[in-house]
Amino acid sequence: MSNLITINHKPHIAKKYKVRFKWESWGNYLHQDIMAGLFDLEEHLAFYRSYHFNKVNVAIHLGCIPVILLSTITFLAPTTIGLSNPFINLGSILAWTYGTYYALLDWKCGLPAFAVLTTYAYNIDKFYLGMSDADQSEFIKYTIGIHVMAWLAQFYGHGVHEKRAPALLDNLMQALVLAPFFVVFEVAFYLGLRLDVKKRMDNTAGKLVREFRKSA
Repeated sequence: MSNLITINHKPHIAKKYKVRFKWESWGNYLHQDIMAGLFDLEEHLAFYRSYHFNKVNVAIHLGCIPVILLSTITFLAPTTIGLSNPFINLGSILAWTYGTYYALLDWKCGLPAFAVLTTYAYNIDKFYLGMSDADQSEFIKYTIGIHVMAWLAQFYGHGVHEKRAPALLDNLMQALVLAPFFVVFEVAFYLGLRLDVKKRMDNTAGKLVREFRKSA
């Protein structure tokens, strides 16, 4: 009771508490909003889809996105993090991080993606470690070259066929992280799976494209 009386008789303290409560409430809301958005699968898919409607551009991305992710895992394989186990490196950590996130987003498509990424990371590490030092150096150079070519092909697809800037220019992290999972879903759609998701994704993406064209 005395604490309440003290606060009432000192408006500046009451104000301070109100500000603190306000910021705490805003922080909790922001945290919940971010977490909800982080795992909103259909929002992510619709965002990425809205940048990829042209069939040629989509085909380019279906080929190049896996190359970009897998080549990244490959050329990061030599970068260990100070542990004695060479299989624990930036490439394998990237594979496990992406795979885990995809599994949390949608287990039906995420678990196969997780299995592919982690299996690839393990086998590419094993392959790399079996090379001589000279061969390892050449291997990484070729991998980086393929990685760059895949990026150039995607920019070509956007500039010539989609005629719209890539999604990464508007949301770098969302585009880089969700692009491979978008490919997984495109394969699922092709196989006749998750068509309910495809319908909602295309409808939402269509609205985003119309809004973009109106504002352009």
